[in-house]
Amino acid sequence: MTTNKYQMWLTFNAEREKIQIPVLPETIQIKNGSGLSSVNIAGLGEIVVMQNCPALQISFSSFFPAKKFPGLQVGKITPPLSLIKKINAWKESQKPVHFIVTACGINIYAAIDNFSYSESGGDVGTYQYSLSLKEYREISIRQVKVSMSNVFTSGDSSGVSRAVTTHTTATVQKENTRVDNTVRPSTYTTQPGDCLWNLAKKYYNDGSKSKDIYEANKSIIGSRPNVLLPGLTLTFP
Repeated sequence: MTTNKYQMWLTFNAEREKIQIPVLPETIQIKNGSGLSSVNIAGLGEIVVMQNCPALQISFSSFFPAKKFPGLQVGKITPPLSLIKKINAWKESQKPVHFIVTACGINIYAAIDNFSYSESGGDVGTYQYSLSLKEYREISIRQVKVSMSNVFTSGDSSGVSRAVTTHTTATVQKENTRVDNTVRPSTYTTQPGDCLWNLAKKYYNDGSKSKDIYEANKSIIGSRPNVLLPGLTLTFP
């Protein structure tokens, strides 16, 4: 096993599932677009329009080894087909993965854009693969209050009318969003010690969602939501 300050990780389901890339790729290709567009206006020529940057794109190629060798980054070999099966399942889940490369500042959530692999002769069980990722961003909704002007007429003690204008200032409220790639089962069988708050925290990252779980399972849980008997099959809304 090689000790290296650079490590590459793919994690999923709120860090509950993890893969450390066993063999570091020779290169990592990173595409960071400018988000610029241009238009031609008669008499002015080309005008450059600044826009938000497109999603970061990362791609690399390496292999999943079937046996140990000096360049290995992990202490234990995971069967290559198991790693391939896991990555394919993550891709099909339509949830982002968390991609981390230590010591070089790469730490993003990303969608698996493409994953291809093959087995070549001469090293049975070892799989070559290529993986491309595209940065994932949560949609954030900003509340905007539009600026408005109101004009009305007022009169003073001399009887002279004056136009008065009032203005409302526009404000934008921006909320920071956190990426949630937690995978929730459709049903859950309660275990001793379970409570709705902990289940909501675990599967929704939000304990207040316990109310929603209770409403969806009121007929099963009964009138005492704080008491969960073992063996109940709950449905997650």
